[in-house]
Formats: sequence, C-alpha cells, structure tokens
Amino acid sequence: MSSERTEPTSSIPDFARDIDPAALYFFVTLYRTGSLPRTAEQLGVSLSSANRMLARLRAYWDAPLFVRSGASMLPDRSAKEKYEGVVRILRLLEELRSTGPLEPARLKRTVRLACYDNAFAATLASVHAQFARTFPHVTFQVTQADEHMFDLLRDDKLDLLFVARQGLPPDVRSAAALTTPYACIVAKDHPLSGVARRRGALTRHDLERFSQVLVNTQPDRYRRPNGPGNGYFNPRDPSKIALVTPFFLSVPLSLEGTEHYAIVPEVTARLAFDTSRIDILPVTREAPELTVQLAWHERTQKDPAFELIRSVLLDLIAKNAKAVLSGSLE
Repeated sequence: MSSERTEPTSSIPDFARDIDPAALYFFVTLYRTGSLPRTAEQLGVSLSSANRMLARLRAYWDAPLFVRSGASMLPDRSAKEKYEGVVRILRLLEELRSTGPLEPARLKRTVRLACYDNAFAATLASVHAQFARTFPHVTFQVTQADEHMFDLLRDDKLDLLFVARQGLPPDVRSAAALTTPYACIVAKDHPLSGVARRRGALTRHDLERFSQVLVNTQPDRYRRPNGPGNGYFNPRDPSKIALVTPFFLSVPLSLEGTEHYAIVPEVTARLAFDTSRIDILPVTREAPELTVQLAWHERTQKDPAFELIRSVLLDLIAKNAKAVLSGSLE
C-alpha cells in the first residue's frame, strides 16, 4: 500500500486566487499617477516591488494593462474597462472594515484638487488649519486649473474642482462654496482712493480714465469673457489694458508705482493682500458678484468619505468668507 499523500484540490475559485486588496490598490494608484516610480513612492515600496505587483496583475488578468509611452505608463483598453469596478471593490472593502460611522479623525484620503490661485486663497488655503484639525490624515494635492480640468475629473485624475463658471457638464455635481462682491485694487494714494472716500462705491465711469491690470485666469477660446467681473469691468478701449495676467495674487506687485487698477474678488483681496501697500475699494452694487462652486464627478456623489469631506469643507469656507466680508474674522 502506498503511503504517499495527495494534496487536496483547492475549492477556491480562480477569480479569488492570486489577487488581494493591496494589488488592487496598486492598480488604482498606477492608473491615476501614470508613473511606476511615482506609484512606488506614494505606496512606500521599492521600484522592484512595484514591478512585481504589475507583473502579478498582468498574469492575473492575462493582459498588459499599461503600456509605456515615454516616461508614462498609460492604461490600455482592458485597464480602462476594469478601473471603475476595482474602485468599487476597494470602497466596499473599506466600508466592510468600518465598525460604525466615519470618524473624521481616522479617515485617510489624498484629495486631488484643481483651482485658480484666487479660489485657492479664498477656499482651501483660508481654512486648511481648521480642516486639518478635524481631518488630520486627509491630505491635498492641488494643481492649477485649466481647460482640461473637467476631462481630468471625468478620468478620475482629480477629485474636486473650485470653479466659477456656469453651465457645468451634466456628469458634474456642484455646490456653492462662497459668494463675494468684487473690489477695485489700487496702490496707496491712488486718485481713486479719494473718489471712494468721498462718494463710496466706484462706478465703471470712475475707472475709465485709468488703465487696468486685467486678471484673466483662463484665456481660452471656449469662453469670453472669463467671468462676471471681466464681463462687467473690462475696458471698452483695448488700449486701456496695461497688463494681462492669470495670477490674482500678483496684482499688488503689478500695481506698485502705477495708477493702474485691478478688479479682484473682495474676499480674495482681504485674505491675501497686504493693505499697508494697496487699497481695497468698494464698487457699485450694480456690478455682478462672483460665486465659487465646489464641483465633483457624479462617480463620488454617494461616496461616504467624500460626502463628509465636501460637507465640512463647504461649511468652513462659507463661514470663513462671511467673517472676512463682514470684517469679523478673528
């Protein structure tokens, strides 16, 4: 009689073998970064370990998944088809591991956000300390917004946008973060400062004899004017535009030593500008106001973690902007 023992046949189905949450998380990270070295850095593993993870995934799915293009690793059709399903699996695993309601102090996320410099100053930057006390393990990666931002949001390369435009794409959800009037910014001792002291708010007529430093955050071919402030305050005479810049925060330096003026959202000016060097002058109530929207893709509409992050962020920003505009900010 033979004494040899045979190994029992595994009853684990093929789809559950040779895969684990760590490999799926690696897949999502590589999909989002498009870079194997950056993925390894974010996950805290060596480049050789990252290559082994990619090899495991390729063997499991019997597909290349990512193809090299220069320094980038681009997802192929197979990876694109699998991506949303993998994200859902990871979110479900996170929910199953949770023993109760989400706790802000324990939540871990890296939020990828795009905005213009004025929106960053008036929104996230102005409340970051408060937010970090509530969510100590939530971090942000902020990039400059541009005309591709909605495509990046749709492709899950971004999580949130701060925007001030109308007519968002149908797959993008949004909520108002703050509404602010505009203000006229001039160097100290500017003639317009005297006009404002005598009469109060400035009108477009008051501005006509001076040249403008025009802040145009997105000078693209898809929409002109850039925003409600541009549409209302832009000089009718092109020769009265002294300088065009995409950077709101460069305005004070651009105005020094000149009699130029700039139109800037008041909340940005009061948060970011040094009033020992410039004057912030009120403009007529007939001028439009600016509403900054927080936008996200419908994919994360019901994600509990992102719902919590959005709600707290919106609440902090609204309260802070109200305090700044009322002059009651501590």
